[in-house]
Amino acid sequence: MNHLKDFHPRSFDIASNESDLQYFTKHSVPPMLDQGGYKAIEALYHTLIQESDTILDLMCGSDSHMPSEVLCENLIGIDLNPQALKENSALTRKITQDINDKPELPLKDNSVDYICLCCVFEYLRHPFTTLEECLRVLKPGGRIIISFTSRFLPLRATALWQALENQDRQGLIKVLLTRAGFTDCDQGEVHPPEDQTVWKDPIYSVVARKA
Repeated sequence: MNHLKDFHPRSFDIASNESDLQYFTKHSVPPMLDQGGYKAIEALYHTLIQESDTILDLMCGSDSHMPSEVLCENLIGIDLNPQALKENSALTRKITQDINDKPELPLKDNSVDYICLCCVFEYLRHPFTTLEECLRVLKPGGRIIISFTSRFLPLRATALWQALENQDRQGLIKVLLTRAGFTDCDQGEVHPPEDQTVWKDPIYSVVARKA
């Protein structure tokens, strides 16, 4: 069954002709989170994740945004950039892989408690396949945590993502999660106080569970 049959065939195309590896190793990428946004992601993770959990940080980059008080015993990071993985000191296992080129995850079925995608969903060009793989490797009852801000890289974000507003982006994520087999989709958002100087961008999230 084609679970994307009602999407435009170019929904997940991008503007740049460079491969992900070429782009992210050649270009300086600005941070997608300001200081307040970073703390908001940490707080979200802190409410859900325990030190004993096995966590997969997908497209993790050089920082997994884990709370400093949660010393993860099993934190697996997958990213296409070996240098970014090297700089990510929180990881206990590091896997170099371009998810857009090879969505299949090199992990066993039912082996992970949580999967985190922070400010990366907008760059997934095979989102349904990626989510199916996430469902496969999650343990029953395990959760996927997807978060994002209004910031993204225009040359790399998919066409559909750029055409939507933030609440509609949450709706898109929920549709894809449900079609992939996830349940109990819960969306949320947090906005910075007006007097904040280090936090400007709202944080949006969708959390879902494997039955």
